Amino acid sequence: MEERSEVTKPNPNLDQTGVLEDVRRALGRTAPMAPALLESFIEPAEPGAPDELIARFTAEATAVRANVQLVSDKLQIVDKIVEICTASKGQEIALSATELFAQMSLTSTLGARGFSTFVPNGTDHEQMVARLANCGVGLTTADYAIAETGTIVLSSDEPNALLVSLLPPVHVAVLRSSQIMASLDGVISKLGRERINLAEPSRSITLITGPSRTSDVELVLSIGVHGPKELHIIILD
Repeated sequence: MEERSEVTKPNPNLDQTGVLEDVRRALGRTAPMAPALLESFIEPAEPGAPDELIARFTAEATAVRANVQLVSDKLQIVDKIVEICTASKGQEIALSATELFAQMSLTSTLGARGFSTFVPNGTDHEQMVARLANCGVGLTTADYAIAETGTIVLSSDEPNALLVSLLPPVHVAVLRSSQIMASLDGVISKLGRERINLAEPSRSITLITGPSRTSDVELVLSIGVHGPKELHIIILD
């Protein structure tokens, strides 16, 4: 005895609009109802005093395994960077081409301390990526930071900053305390005001919260698999 299974074919006379109209008629309605407004489930962050923003940012960043250090001058920045690089035992240090590092003569200063440095600005992308992957530490600045989440913000204005922050196993980011905003919407508003009158207003930004994290199907958390295993943030107050 042969068994046959019937396959239900879609009705070409029915579409989503028709089905919804049938439902409205059944409910005695003639027009779609406007959706109810949802209440905000995130409390807006208060601007806060500078000291409060620094404290909140430090607490949130530390909670996600970032190492945050507050310094008062550029010489202390160098000392902290040397301390981190010495501990990492990396063969070479990558620096993004940022104005702050140029003002500090950081390349020559680190060279005088016995470190080999690399500023990626070549045209051979594959060669640059391979060299960055072999660096022990990547140094960048940050455009902004978000206090409520302990997040740093990097923009594409700084050449190759994302690669420098991503490929070496240790990322060191330097920012000024005045760059710490209370919330993400504050950062977006600030970026919008900065860029609105520029000839090339568009740029991409990268949000970094703690070192790289990866979870497998069993929800086992691993640090540093697809990015830096350490994130150090130096705040110049």
